Amino acid sequence: MDLGSVPSCLLAFQSGAHAPGTLLPKGFFLFLGLLYLLALAADRWATRLGVPAALTVLLVGLVVNVKGVDVLSIDQAEVETLHVISLALLLFYAGLKTDLRRIRGHLTFALLLSTVGVVVTLFLLGFWLVWLGSPGGDLLAMGWHQRMPWGAALLTAACLMATDGSATEDLLQSLRRWLPSNVSDVLQFEAALSNLAAILCFGLIAAFFQDQAHGGHGDLHAAYGTGVGHALLNVLKHLLAGVLAGLLVGLGASVLIDRLLREHSQLLVLAISVAFVAYGLGNVFGGGGIVAVYVCGLLMSNWHYRDSWVNHEALQKVLLPFNTLAEYTILLLLAFLVRPEQLLRILPFGLATALILLIVVRPLAVLILHRSSQMKRGALLAISFCGVRAAVPLALSLSLVFEVPELRGVSSAAAESLGENLASVVFIVILVDLVIQGLLARPLVRRMAPMVVQSP
Repeated sequence: MDLGSVPSCLLAFQSGAHAPGTLLPKGFFLFLGLLYLLALAADRWATRLGVPAALTVLLVGLVVNVKGVDVLSIDQAEVETLHVISLALLLFYAGLKTDLRRIRGHLTFALLLSTVGVVVTLFLLGFWLVWLGSPGGDLLAMGWHQRMPWGAALLTAACLMATDGSATEDLLQSLRRWLPSNVSDVLQFEAALSNLAAILCFGLIAAFFQDQAHGGHGDLHAAYGTGVGHALLNVLKHLLAGVLAGLLVGLGASVLIDRLLREHSQLLVLAISVAFVAYGLGNVFGGGGIVAVYVCGLLMSNWHYRDSWVNHEALQKVLLPFNTLAEYTILLLLAFLVRPEQLLRILPFGLATALILLIVVRPLAVLILHRSSQMKRGALLAISFCGVRAAVPLALSLSLVFEVPELRGVSSAAAESLGENLASVVFIVILVDLVIQGLLARPLVRRMAPMVVQSP
């Protein structure tokens, strides 16, 4: 990823020209509108094909990137702002989607899958990345004589721990005829909670392996520590600050929501306001803004409201367009950030990583936890195959570019290229994941349907 030439959603027809009365270049709204219309068209095609919409939206961004549209650059601060705001909205919506009542009877397994399962994924995938990858993160170099730094491998694996709520929901929608509701509920719960678990693990790894303290990305890693004890303590403070802020804002909003609102149209204003307050208070308390928005959404999702028209489902409904916009923004932005020629060079390593994740790591993580589940073997097989990665792993891969150069054991000469290569590996893995699950999930789950329902 070349941040020096990051294309924004801007199209300049005349160099240095601005739209009348604005600081925006001419063509800004034209290009932005056309881009999102293309994303909507891609979403519609995804529905017809039965694949996650994230796949087709990502491909739209790649096509625009490959065509070399004449776009203006945006600086690192603007990229980071879009990235953090989108991630915060996605996490707040994920909290609202975490309805504990829907997974009664499978809560223990769902919690373990969303926490222990993602940690198992972290270490298994990190091990394979070290063994498979070259020191530069661009080639297959099986063995230990020339290996990728452990910190860089684990950060990359942390990006790929989380499954994506909307992409998983799209996939489950196409499989609803063959999957029982308990399987879908567990997968959706995992997608919501695993996002937060991935961000916390990313923060812990960055804090433990970084060479020295540095600015930026305060929401995605804890403060610099001199050892594992300090790193764990800093992440714990980060977590507690976010939980406290999320509980305070979520409780206050849930109690006052009936008194603040007088009509349904105000739900959107309240939802956005609550998300911003939770994020800001989490940062004030100690940098836990991302944790705070999830906890706030989780509390509001499971609260009992006095008025029937005010509930978590109504909040989800009004926030869904913003969640979709945030996902489109992340998918398109990250598709713009990658360099197509770099993707082609790293493709073998990326494909190998994707296949290991889908065929080896994910099934092993489910197998290790199968004793905590009362589900049938066929249902566990379906869970081990499903679970799509998209927007949140891509958002974390942007942080990967900035964090890898700060890690111990990474030479300054190779640091920038290693971070960009690993971010491209994440992009390839997500693209392959979306393609394979989007195209193969329906025929495989249809054949497994008798096992899912009847197997002991």
